[in-house]
Amino acid sequence: MKVAFVLTAHLPNDERVWFQEAQSLIENGFETFIISTNTNEISVPNTYCFDDIGMSKKEVIKRVFPILDRISPDIIICDNPIAILAARYYKKNTQSLSSIIYDVTEWYPSKKNLRGLSLGKKVVKGFVLSLLSLYAAWFLDGFIFGECDKAKPFRLLFPWKKYIYLPYYADVNQIKTYPLRDISAECVCLYSGPLTEEKGFFKVLNVLKEVSIRFPETKFILRIISSQNIDSLQTNNFEVQQINYLPFQSFCEKIGKADLFFDLRKNDFENTRCLPIKLFYYMAAGRPVIYSDLRAIKQQVPEINETGVLVDPENTEKILSAIYNYINDKKRYQNHCERTRELAEQKYNWAKVSPDFVEFVKKIKITNNLICNFVSAIF
Repeated sequence: MKVAFVLTAHLPNDERVWFQEAQSLIENGFETFIISTNTNEISVPNTYCFDDIGMSKKEVIKRVFPILDRISPDIIICDNPIAILAARYYKKNTQSLSSIIYDVTEWYPSKKNLRGLSLGKKVVKGFVLSLLSLYAAWFLDGFIFGECDKAKPFRLLFPWKKYIYLPYYADVNQIKTYPLRDISAECVCLYSGPLTEEKGFFKVLNVLKEVSIRFPETKFILRIISSQNIDSLQTNNFEVQQINYLPFQSFCEKIGKADLFFDLRKNDFENTRCLPIKLFYYMAAGRPVIYSDLRAIKQQVPEINETGVLVDPENTEKILSAIYNYINDKKRYQNHCERTRELAEQKYNWAKVSPDFVEFVKKIKITNNLICNFVSAIF
């Protein structure tokens, strides 16, 4: 079978799409293609890309059509309602029997879709985009849900459609591990992502400034992985190491060299219902995490207190206490490091769920073929 991923919100080399889903399909004999409207750069095999900046949604849909027509896929996996409508447009205009699956990993609409608008415009645009999402869902043969909260509206309104829960687990074989160090002498703290207030970057900065003053006997290093520039950043009490955006495999190789992982994003309505995908990569690296106390983490990783600390990002004292406890209790730090890697290997591991994903894709196509044959026999 041929499978085409249509991505209007992700790059072709997205870790979940290319390094996990596509690779699992390829290993099981599928011919796999990726269409991305986010770049002109072809970074992986069997990829068709174009940059949709300045294009209307209709233009994007029509631009995807000839690519799908050339591929003629049996299954189309979409990351966004616009991608679904592009798949639907292809099916309608070619009478294709392709099955369409929606991999729901992002809120739609999300905060980024409504950023910079007045309250009234946010309400109107949010309502319109929500209707667009539900309209697109009518044309689906199945859902892939990355987490529980994002599944709720679709499970409520489309209970008859097939679905699978496919968590964001890392492939532990991709993550390199390193021996534990004495973090009371030197502690490397890692932050990866946008250098924004919303994602908690400045909270991490403030914490590192304070902890380096409180515990001068420990050398603290803040290692930042981001495509953004921090040349103007001034720090007197701790060292900052900037690493430019890393390709996925380099990211997997290097993150384990840190001693603690930080993510102090705002605990708002959307963030608390989103499970950060990097959490599972940090767990696979075998190091504790200090994360904002997000509802999604507690729901889907009930052992989180065995592998890290959830905190109120506004409560600096609690964050400092969490760091202090790791520095001054070597046994606790070692136990958390060992436990987090153990959980990654035994439970939160892509290898545990990838067979279910492949089987789901097969069943969607088989079911669709049976329905089409039944309808053809009747009419």
